[in-house]
Amino acid sequence: MCGIAGYFLKEKILKDNIKTMTKCLSHRGPDGEGYFIEDNVALGHKRLSIIDLKTGDQPIFNEDKSVVVIFNGEIYNFKELKSELQSKGHKFYTNSDTEVLVHLYEENGELFADKLNGIFSFALFDKKNQKLILARDPLGVKPLYYSTSSNGVIFASELKSLLKFEGFSPTFDETSLPLYLQFEYYPAPLTPYKEIKKLLPGHTLSCNKEGDCEVKRYNFWKFENFENESEKVLAERVREEIVASVKRQLLSDVPLGVFLSGGVDSTSVTCAMKEAGAEIFSFSIGFEDKDFDESSYAKIVAEHLKTTHFEKIFSEKDLIEEIDFILSNLDEPLADPSIFPTALLSKFAREKVKVALGGDGGDELFCGYPTYIIHKFFPLYSIAPKTIRKAILNFLDKMLPVSEGNLTFPYKMRKFLDGAEKEMPERHFAFMGAFNREKLKKLMPDAELDFSQLNWIEPPPMKDRVTTAQWLDLHTYLMEDVLQKVDRMSMLSSLEVRVPLLDKEVVKLAFSIPPSLKLKGFRLKHLLKKSFEKDLPKGFFERKKRGFAIPISRWIKGELKEFTYEVLSERNLNSVPFVEKKEVETILKEHYEGRKDNRKLIWSLLVFIYWRRRLGNV
Repeated sequence: MCGIAGYFLKEKILKDNIKTMTKCLSHRGPDGEGYFIEDNVALGHKRLSIIDLKTGDQPIFNEDKSVVVIFNGEIYNFKELKSELQSKGHKFYTNSDTEVLVHLYEENGELFADKLNGIFSFALFDKKNQKLILARDPLGVKPLYYSTSSNGVIFASELKSLLKFEGFSPTFDETSLPLYLQFEYYPAPLTPYKEIKKLLPGHTLSCNKEGDCEVKRYNFWKFENFENESEKVLAERVREEIVASVKRQLLSDVPLGVFLSGGVDSTSVTCAMKEAGAEIFSFSIGFEDKDFDESSYAKIVAEHLKTTHFEKIFSEKDLIEEIDFILSNLDEPLADPSIFPTALLSKFAREKVKVALGGDGGDELFCGYPTYIIHKFFPLYSIAPKTIRKAILNFLDKMLPVSEGNLTFPYKMRKFLDGAEKEMPERHFAFMGAFNREKLKKLMPDAELDFSQLNWIEPPPMKDRVTTAQWLDLHTYLMEDVLQKVDRMSMLSSLEVRVPLLDKEVVKLAFSIPPSLKLKGFRLKHLLKKSFEKDLPKGFFERKKRGFAIPISRWIKGELKEFTYEVLSERNLNSVPFVEKKEVETILKEHYEGRKDNRKLIWSLLVFIYWRRRLGNV
């Protein structure tokens, strides 16, 4: 992985500007840096060297140096592409995956990214035609931010780099804040700033010398229909495709490992590594609080598959000591508390390896979230008369105990209350997020939840409720929470994380399978479990889902109480006049008195205020 930055403007530029933008991405690429600077275009690259350690420095050019590229990510099918391009007469001077980009562009034009299987963001400049092309992989694994104006475009892997561009002072976008408070992250293409956007996954941005820029979709998913295939056949297909994906992603010239939590997804990836014949270095972390610890399951998998296993147990103090540092390194608010264990795991793994495979994507592709069960059986609730439904909701609201645990039954039911009477997609977002419409109105009376920003998402491949929810999660929660969290926290330790379950071929297969086989009855991830259960001790997958969480609800009342009050102080809240201070006080009081579990509300507010105070520059 790497960090990229640059600009293409009508006017000539200062050389030092690109160097300032690029150097602040050093954590993404500590192994080297390179620049292309010519008249009104500048490209900067920080390298984390993984493949072709000797000749893979960037920028990289075509034969006559009329096309130049800087690249962040990996292309897993680059050898096949390279062979095809060589047969057409193209000459290569490196063994890097990056070099295929300039030649593919020569052959196929600016939408050539559709031919890539990988995780990437890149900037390619065509000198002859004076055109800059930015692209982001279909699932948004690798980030790319940009800002356009009448003078051209500036771009970078992280927001902090754009803020280093001389004379650029973006303004806070108050209208996008309600969506952050609903989702707990900023969904693409939004950011906290009016003038800055995230490039949409599966899209390109092309800009010419006149300063005209256009966003285009290059990735169009094509799915099959396997409704008539047997469960046994499809389980084997899933296994084969995941093993093939892992084999492609084992390509590395540096040590490589796997994140092993002991859950279904990371365990399946580890099993696939075993079948691929890889030497496996597995990494897991655990916590002293056993309600949030799965390290014992990771150890079972490691022993059974005979991996070289590394484990580290963290105390609450270890985690809490990292909070200020990690929040200070978030360029935009992201209120997912699992960023902290992700950061600790990445830092721990980086002591031994430079690349790690992760299990992200399994929940979204193979039905791993309890919310999918709710969607599946929602008609049983919705057929009841509205008066009866209201009585049920009132009863549950009064009788359910307040729970501080991880994914407990009371917690799940209270999330159900948040969205039960809403239509899709708002129902699903209320199940998953923090502030629903009613709570948001109390906090920001003038706020509006505008889901039209998500209109770029294609229709789901199947029209059933479960697939619709999966498709929404794939394009929102996965892309802008889970993958952003993993990218930022792993890059903080200069560690590359690959996601074999999100290989293009695995995604196409998963969404071609009927949901009844992925969620069979109440059994989450049925087909994925079926695909790998024979590799493990009998019954290993038959336990409740825990997730990668920390006891944030209890910490807000205890170890983080002083920190919470300090961040959400009256002085800090006065800087956000569009937020009702009295409602914030009520939310805190309800939580501290044990009347409600407001962990999500409090934490999303805290992360935003912290960002605004320390990083927002607004």
